[in-house]
Formats: sequence, structure tokens, C-alpha cells
Amino acid sequence: MRSLRAILLATCALAVLASPAPAQEVDTHTGFFPYAVHREVLDNGLHVLAIEMPEFQDVLSYNAMILAGARNETIKGQSGLAHLFEHIMFRHMYKDEIGGYDKAIGEMGAFNNAWTWFDVTFYHPVTFKENFAMLHELETGRFKNLKFTEKIFETEAGAVHGEYRNNAADPSLRLNEVLLAAMYGDYGYGHTAMGYLEDVKDMPNEYDAAVKFYEDFYRPNNTLLLMAGDVTRSEVFDAARTGYGDWEAAELPDPGVAPPVNGPKREQVDWPVEIPPRVQLAYRMPAHRTGSIETAVGQILPELLSSDTAPLYKLLRSEKQIASSLSLGSAQYESFGPGPFVLQAVLFKDKWEDKGDALIEEALADMKAAVEDLKWFSQQPGAAEKLERLKSKYQYDMLSQISSPADAASTFAWYYRFEKDLEVFDKLVESVKALTPEDVDRFAQQYFVDSNQVVVTLIGGAEGAR
Repeated sequence: MRSLRAILLATCALAVLASPAPAQEVDTHTGFFPYAVHREVLDNGLHVLAIEMPEFQDVLSYNAMILAGARNETIKGQSGLAHLFEHIMFRHMYKDEIGGYDKAIGEMGAFNNAWTWFDVTFYHPVTFKENFAMLHELETGRFKNLKFTEKIFETEAGAVHGEYRNNAADPSLRLNEVLLAAMYGDYGYGHTAMGYLEDVKDMPNEYDAAVKFYEDFYRPNNTLLLMAGDVTRSEVFDAARTGYGDWEAAELPDPGVAPPVNGPKREQVDWPVEIPPRVQLAYRMPAHRTGSIETAVGQILPELLSSDTAPLYKLLRSEKQIASSLSLGSAQYESFGPGPFVLQAVLFKDKWEDKGDALIEEALADMKAAVEDLKWFSQQPGAAEKLERLKSKYQYDMLSQISSPADAASTFAWYYRFEKDLEVFDKLVESVKALTPEDVDRFAQQYFVDSNQVVVTLIGGAEGAR
């Protein structure tokens, strides 16, 4: 049996009984975010955040965000390790028992899940307050001293391959793979969190590489610990100092710099099943920087381009009636590095059968025109008034997504991670409120250019397609 660290604590319970690390200065901030957020930073660099929400009686949301994802997979042939470790973390051998962690979680009736993205891996169990001590013991054990066998590793690597095959039934995976590869090449953003298929197949042979990934990135100075719900700040900080105070920090590997797009580029995905065609128009966005004009414009782009009040949406859905959906998600470009802006239209299959390639070209032309129009947004009639309405809606939408301790924790962590600033929401909202129509013009003129562009189309029913 092999473990990730040579020295393990005898039990997590002993760690709970150990003397806590000295108390650090506690910061508290109250602002646009609807709850006060309290923070203590341990000597090892772990940021510990507490959101007291006593109205959610007996509910505890225990969250850990590891600041590593696909972007950090920089070695050729070793993509998908961040996502693989999301799986391995659930197989922690609590009390040296195979399946011990999962069994203990099940006995307390906790909801337990996680997800992996370009920059982060997020663990978010939710349980009752009475289970706090036990859950804390389980979490400190797997984050500081994850223990598993090579057999467990091989089994989970096989499970990831199965997950890949299951997801591959959805054309979205293949579309994303083609688009990201065209935009980023070998850079970490050049593949999905699942990893390249050939790397996923080879994962059972990458035990040593996977162990190194864990030891490189699962460190306190690369982690946010955030608890929300029916819990007090003193309970959170005392538990964090005792349970994580001896977790060792380490220097973090550099993920490198994304190469230029060198566009325009165009790719086509031939899909074997007859499905509605899809058109993706993508551009490289600047990295997220809270308070910057570029990031502020990025916050309102979905409203400008793909909301049901956007001119492009009305054109494709209502007037021409050639698209069944139009989407633009900001999560892809809210990232540490230069993330992708991906505007996607799903076209009606019957219209495609009537018009063929001409329909795809028509939709793509309309999408490009809508993006191009943003370069002169300030000259459009009523531009200032429209922008003010979008600013108000942005604030409302930001608050409306927070309806539970889990929502509060994940939403705050998502934006806090960039600068680790308690005032992040105030600065984000203020930067959006300060936007002018001319800011939109300048942003579009700088980033929505051919050299920064990738187009991917998907056509169903192609013979011999993957």
C-alpha cells in the first residue's frame, strides 16, 4: 500500500485535540454582499472565511477551493489530473479503511460533491451543524494527508475514462475540445477539465505524476476554506487553526503564459448523429482583474449579446426564427488567465435541412455583426439608458443567486479567489456602475478582432464522424 505522504497523523481526532495555532488578526467586511464575511489567514497561508447565516438553522456548508485546475496541467501527456484528483479525494482511506471516507460521509447523511474547472477544484459538502466536528475531521484528513492505494488510483482512473465516454455522447464536449485546442494549443486552457482523450486512457499509468500534482497544489497557500450557515466565526477559526495549522505550505509551480491565438481560425466538427447544427464564435478575453474596465465590461456582455432582450437574440429567435437557443456564459472567461468568450447558437434542424450551409453562414454573419456593433455601442440610440438598465439588472442578478449557505459560499469564493480581497463584490459592482458606453466601444475594438477569433461549427449526420 502506498500513501501520498510519508508521515500521517495517527488520527484526525488527535489533531483536533492538539493545541491550536496562535490566533491571527480577524478581518470583517460588510458591503454589497448580503452577509458579513469574516476572515483569518493562518501562518501557512490558508485563507479561512466564515459567513454566519443563523437563519439557516442547523445547516453547515463546508467548502474548500483548491486554486488548481486544467490551467495547471502543464506537462504533455498529463492532462486531466485535477479532475482525477477530484475523484480520488472521495476515496480517502479514513482510518486506513478502503471506502472509509465515503462510508463516514454516508453515515452522517451529508450531501457531498465537487467540480473541476479551468483554474479551480471546489469541494462543497453540506450537512447538519451537529456533524461539524466529524466532517471537519474527515476534511482535514483528506486535504492534508490523502491516503489511497495504487489499486484505488487505477480504479478511479478507469472511472474517469468511463465518465469521459459518457460525456462524449454530448456534442458539447467535442465542440469545446476543438475550440480550446484551436485557441490555446498546448497551454492548460487548451483542453477541458476532463483532459485529452489519449491522456484519460493512459491515466492508470500515471500514478507518480498524479501524486506529484496533489503534493504540488493541495497546499494551504493554494486553498480557500470557507464555511457558511449556522456556525460562528470563532467556531470556524478555532477549528481551522487546530485542524489545518500544521498543513505545510510550498512553492507553487508556474502555469506559464498562453500563446497568441493567431486567428482568425475556423474548425468544423462532424457529428455522426443527426442533431441540430451549432455555431460557436469565440474570442480570447483578458484575465479577470476585479475593478478593471475590461472585467466590468465582461460582466455585462451576456446581457448585451445573448439575453432575451439583446438585439441578436431577437433577430435569431423571433425575427428570423433560425435558432432555438443563444448562449454566452461568463464563467469561462472569469479566470486567472485569458479565458475564452464563447457565443453559441443552436440552429433549428428543419431550417438547416432546407437551407444547408447557407443557414450556418447566415447565423455566423449575424453573430459577427452583433459583436461588431459593440465597437460603436455608444453611437446607438439610447445606449446610455440601456447601459444603466443593465447595470441595475446586474446587481439584482448577483444578489438573487444567493439563496442558501452553499450559494453564499460558492459565489463569494468564486470571486474572492482572484485578489483575495474581502471587498471584491463592492469593487466589482462599483466598476460595473462606473462603465460608460465608450468603455464598451474600446473593449470591443481591442478584443473582438480577427487575430483573436476562433469559429467552430458542428454538423450532424456526417458519415464516419467520431
